[in-house]
Amino acid sequence: MPISAIIRDVFGHFQNLNLLALLHDLQQDRIARQAWTHGGLLCPIAHGLPAGQQVQRLSVLGQIAELGQGCDLAARLLGADPAAVLRFVRSWDAEAFRRSWLWRQLDELWQERLADAEAVQEMLQQPRVASKT
Repeated sequence: MPISAIIRDVFGHFQNLNLLALLHDLQQDRIARQAWTHGGLLCPIAHGLPAGQQVQRLSVLGQIAELGQGCDLAARLLGADPAAVLRFVRSWDAEAFRRSWLWRQLDELWQERLADAEAVQEMLQQPRVASKT
């Protein structure tokens, strides 16, 4: 299944561990909608933030500012495009994306990363042939 451009634009910036945690939480249906965090659950974007303090900051900003400001901050912290983050968040909150669809998309992204890592490992493990100069 091809990976959607919006998924690449947003989640392609996640560190591997953050991506795995998000996949696990999606599988367990432990994901927030309509908020950056709710009752110990995180929205998909908040899973990518490097520290809990940043999630708290984003949550506070979400209570006092417009959605766009929170998405700008999240995008900056992720290294993603703010417009892509805003598009994803609006679609996620409007339930335009199903949890199962997002899981499949992110699993495909994860499988792609694994294949790349295995290819690099294979290349590094090949014996080097000395060239004659």
